[in-house]
Amino acid sequence: MILHVLPLLVFTTFAGFAAGAYAVDAVCGNGREAKTPWLFPLACVVLLGIGLCGTLAHLGQPLRFMNGMANPASGISQESYWAIALGIVIVVDLVLSWRGKTVRAVRWVGGAVAVGFMVVTGLAYFDCLGLVAWRGAATLPVFILGDVALGAGLCAVLAKVDDWAASLLGPATVAAQAAWGVAIVAFGMYLQRNGLDATALLAVAFVLGPVCASAVAAAARCGKLAGKTAGVVVLVLAFASVAVARYAFFSMGVGA
Repeated sequence: MILHVLPLLVFTTFAGFAAGAYAVDAVCGNGREAKTPWLFPLACVVLLGIGLCGTLAHLGQPLRFMNGMANPASGISQESYWAIALGIVIVVDLVLSWRGKTVRAVRWVGGAVAVGFMVVTGLAYFDCLGLVAWRGAATLPVFILGDVALGAGLCAVLAKVDDWAASLLGPATVAAQAAWGVAIVAFGMYLQRNGLDATALLAVAFVLGPVCASAVAAAARCGKLAGKTAGVVVLVLAFASVAVARYAFFSMGVGA
């Protein structure tokens, strides 16, 4: 079953990774390493590119992608438009950063476009009328808050300073994981009310992200863990949590 939903999992997770990172960086301003300001946009453009490869794999052939783009009302068209817009902003940011310039306004624009992309992605699946598992109010938070949880992890790894947890990014990471936990629980409850069950997978996702990742971030803020090490651990745990939860999401829909 995992191969059946893998393209959707790749697209939403990796593209959402980039979007979430720009959204968090726009607020916390912690996404640039002083000596390598281009590393953050480079990482994000690579993640977005991997995600778009998932879209092509899902459609099966490039012609279907072009046909989908020709219908502005379709979910895949809207996702693609926003993904392309986000990609353009990231490339602009990369070029400026490569030249040693950091323009705060570009990050704000990137954050705004990233939020638009996350919302449109959630709506694309919510609007699938024949799939009960995706028609709940928790669908949008599952995508938006999952992406933000991922993005906070990437910002922690690429933060300007080792003690990132002592800055705004520390409590923001804990808050993002807590909100992500609420989304996981809400989605699980919705499934239960509709005769579906993904409790085991969602429980794993909850423990990995909202419990463990937030605990690591809190420990780093208290000085119990080194900042760089904690950032990597938070990123790995957040990625695993979101990947497991989204596998549950897609398996309850197209995989059911």
